[in-house]
Amino acid sequence: MRCETKKAGNVTVFLINGDIVFNHLNEIRETIKKEMGEAETDKFLIDLSRVGMIDSAGVGFIVSVYKTVLSRKGAFALINPNEAVKSVLQTVGLTRLFNIYESEDEAIKAI
Repeated sequence: MRCETKKAGNVTVFLINGDIVFNHLNEIRETIKKEMGEAETDKFLIDLSRVGMIDSAGVGFIVSVYKTVLSRKGAFALINPNEAVKSVLQTVGLTRLFNIYESEDEAIKAI
């Protein structure tokens, strides 16, 4: 699993490649933590378009990123989760908490 970071204007976008599951969280956790610490903005998007599945540890991780962004009074959203990931997020009630957009452009305009 990999986590790439890119800047889109004043927004930091994290593009996660692979499953967000317990055994693979260390790499993305370190990448996101480092980038959030160095970011000049408090607007963050997580692009889930290349994520096949997410488990409870992955959900907890996304919630922790969300809480960090909120503590900084920033903006946070998810982009383009597949049906399996969206189903997990709906099951645990996070689709009511997180803004979820179908595209990066749409999310950037909204936050």
